[in-house]
Amino acid sequence: MSDPNPRQLRESFSSLSRLLTVLLAFSALSLFAEAYVPLKQLGSGLAGGDRSGMMAITERLVALLPAVLLLGALAQGRQLFTQLEAGALLSAATGRHVRRSGEWMLAAAVAALVIGEIQNGGTAPGSALLVTLAAVGLALRSLAGVLDHAAAVQADLDQIV
Repeated sequence: MSDPNPRQLRESFSSLSRLLTVLLAFSALSLFAEAYVPLKQLGSGLAGGDRSGMMAITERLVALLPAVLLLGALAQGRQLFTQLEAGALLSAATGRHVRRSGEWMLAAAVAALVIGEIQNGGTAPGSALLVTLAAVGLALRSLAGVLDHAAAVQADLDQIV
């Protein structure tokens, strides 16, 4: 088995970083477009003193919380691949970015399950997908521990050599 080509790895990481940048921008714009009308209604209702539709508007905005949390996961993934592109494969920062990506994903899944339970009064149709997302988030957190250990071993080896 041959060693991976560092230049090809950096190019792959660069491509993934650019892809996540595009996805992050598109997702943020999409989320803003979805939240704009309820936010505008909320603002005009507060300014006009009309509080009759506040609960419905608030529910629509709360339903967007998991999407906001997934934007955090995308941002962490983008930072991870940007850092990997720079060449630091085994570092404390790598483990930190992987851990934070997992935490954002886990938070998004839990928020979606809780909000879906509260708003729908029962199990949401996509709950299996959300449980899978939570499992991936937990797996990334565990992987971050392995990366932390590998970075510590690498630092020890670097001191010896």
